[in-house]
Amino acid sequence: METLTHIFNARVAERPAAPAVVTPQTRWTYAQTRERALRIAAGLRAAGVGPGDRVGLLFAHSAEMVTALLGVLHLGAAYVPLDAAYPPERLAYMAQHARLRVVLAASAQAETATLIATDRPLRVYEVLDRTMRPDPHPPAARPGSEAYVLYTSGSTGRPKPIVQIHRNVLHHAKVWIDGLAVTSADRVSLQSAYSWDSAVQDTFAALLSGAALYPVDFRALGTGGLLTWMAAERITVYHSTLPIFRALAGAMAARRAELPALRVLALGGDTIGLADLDLYRRVFAAGCRLAGAYGSSECSCALLRVVGRDYVPPTGVFPLGFPVAETQVRLVDDAGVTITGPGIGEIVVTSAYLAPGATTGPSGGELRTGDLARRLDDGTLLLLGRRDFQVKIAGIRVETGEVESALTRLPEISEAVVMPFLDSAGERQLAGYVVPAAGTRPAPARLRAALRTILPDHAVPTAYIVLDALPLTANHKIDRAALPHPLAAPAVRVTTPPRDGLERAIADAWCAALGVPAVGRDDNFFDLGGTSLRLAVVHERLSRDLAPQLTMTDLYRAPTVGRLAALIDPAATAADPGVSAAAERGRRRRALQGRTARTSMVGEQL
Repeated sequence: METLTHIFNARVAERPAAPAVVTPQTRWTYAQTRERALRIAAGLRAAGVGPGDRVGLLFAHSAEMVTALLGVLHLGAAYVPLDAAYPPERLAYMAQHARLRVVLAASAQAETATLIATDRPLRVYEVLDRTMRPDPHPPAARPGSEAYVLYTSGSTGRPKPIVQIHRNVLHHAKVWIDGLAVTSADRVSLQSAYSWDSAVQDTFAALLSGAALYPVDFRALGTGGLLTWMAAERITVYHSTLPIFRALAGAMAARRAELPALRVLALGGDTIGLADLDLYRRVFAAGCRLAGAYGSSECSCALLRVVGRDYVPPTGVFPLGFPVAETQVRLVDDAGVTITGPGIGEIVVTSAYLAPGATTGPSGGELRTGDLARRLDDGTLLLLGRRDFQVKIAGIRVETGEVESALTRLPEISEAVVMPFLDSAGERQLAGYVVPAAGTRPAPARLRAALRTILPDHAVPTAYIVLDALPLTANHKIDRAALPHPLAAPAVRVTTPPRDGLERAIADAWCAALGVPAVGRDDNFFDLGGTSLRLAVVHERLSRDLAPQLTMTDLYRAPTVGRLAALIDPAATAADPGVSAAAERGRRRRALQGRTARTSMVGEQL
């Protein structure tokens, strides 16, 4: 009777001293990881948690979140990720909807946890880890027991739960292990937030095969820090969304850095284009293979293709891969009839390992994904788009209906439509088209700030267009094709221009990342449509060329040009606005010296 904990404990017995979970702050062996998990299990058991219960986990991206979820699973309970980056209102809804037995939080998130725990017990991870003895005989899960509940964007305006059981997670982990040929010698990255299905793939592919798992917080490290860390730790399997892959590859090219230990680059969440393939060939080592994955939270990985540098796709994009083990994939027309041969239809996945409750069909075991694809003459599937209004932003599923619902809940908005668009850098973003309530004129900055209290960052539109009325078709439906493109809006108005060389350098980095012609020294980066990924692009440029010690946290703390300049060089910005040429040359010289030292360090680590 195999479960996730059964297989993990077998790996512990085989490799107790081998590294299991490694971060910049921790390096735990398999035995240490299990011991910590059993301490957490003991603490949760004392709080009344048993088989079949659900435990909310409120953590940042860390090693502790891994032992926390293992502790929950050891009790035969299910874990419910409560991403610390989400707004408290969203977390509170998830905690209530999931009927959590207990909320377990890291001490850094304890204050937020008190807001969402309400009428259920709250336990702090560090307290349990310090005071509890490992539970030697926790109650066992069964193959059909719930393992986790993930919440994704929902079309009803509320997050939607996806439940998965041990038996199915074991299957999906084996698919990922076999597809990427993961062994105990591998060092596997965990970049995805633990509230995403891709994090489940990476976590259990590593821990069930005896490999080392490397959780990495991209928001904290930034692109340059991620590159340096991956090189130093000699990561062998790296799983990423397309936008972060592009940022990382750009940093590799700019720094002339390499990742020679990397043998598999796995990409998912969006369509891989020819430019992405070219980038992969140019900056990654000859022995590194590229894996393109297609799936969803309901079916995990359904299609997979692993290729080498010499692969040439039959069209202008990387085609979807081949069905994984015990999975069938077909196309159906609007009537649900299977399309044979070339044609366009909706992708339908048939498998015995789909998330319970997510299946359709007369006997279950079938998932209509909502994705449209074209089958070419050779049987290859090309992803075309969606049947509905679901989109992927930074590789994460977003239902535009949920964002529209959040907008219309704001008192100054009477109607709203949300649509995806490609920004000036070619990345997909969301635009909010709003009709104001009578007597109001909503400012985009206020709308953005309000939505951040309701929605996760990736679901908050970066552009806002205020309309007198939404355009309608002849039969009085919203005419989405008639909505103006966000980039056709008036250019950003510069308030106070940058006042010295340092501020101009920061403003130039902003303009390049945001795709705007100019910014003012008091403009807020996020109010101009900035995202966390765009901020990482700014960090890479500034830390490489101007301020080597700059961290991603610094950029979040100082979201205007003026404040960031003061943080980088307080003495210079406190002086007269006209910084002397000598001071400017000195600052450039220090930046160049820092860049040289940083490049040398990366080279030594490689």
